[in-house]
Amino acid sequence: MKRFPVVINGHFNRFDGTDDMYTVYFFKPVFLPMKKNGKHLIITGILAVLLFGCSGKHLQVNDDNTLALSGCYPLPNCVSSTTWILYNRTSPFEPAFPADEAWVKIKEVIRNMPRTEIVEEDDVYVHAKCTSLVFRFVDNLELLLHPDQNRISVRSSSMIALWDFFVNRWRIYKLRKQLEEMKIIK
Repeated sequence: MKRFPVVINGHFNRFDGTDDMYTVYFFKPVFLPMKKNGKHLIITGILAVLLFGCSGKHLQVNDDNTLALSGCYPLPNCVSSTTWILYNRTSPFEPAFPADEAWVKIKEVIRNMPRTEIVEEDDVYVHAKCTSLVFRFVDNLELLLHPDQNRISVRSSSMIALWDFFVNRWRIYKLRKQLEEMKIIK
């Protein structure tokens, strides 16, 4: 006769296949105890980043009511002009002429980028979603105009990946090159 463990009222008991020993069974889930060395926190964090990535809008309001783009997490899937992490850092755009005129032209260039859709725009902020050609991954492209400082903060990040094979850095590089060729930025 086969014997297998059964959880009854929270305790392990042996059940031999006959119903004469127990007539009502109350099954409770058994949770294995976690070691207290922190590995489960690391695994949970990695799973959360894999599931949620760096998605969403990264516009922040500072204490002095100015807007800023958030920096990047220490992962190689993001490029930002406001991050402190060196391998994720890029320089901000500097308009070659008044910021208001340059901003309109920059939004037009973003609108004409392939597989790019502007999802939110106003006088100082643009949030676009860029879709990759082969696997159809969606990335965020964000630009924030600082007219008083005559600069444009830029951020490009993957929504679901931990590694982007430098796609976001390449996107910012191509955008910068195109704007420099059009003499919109310095």
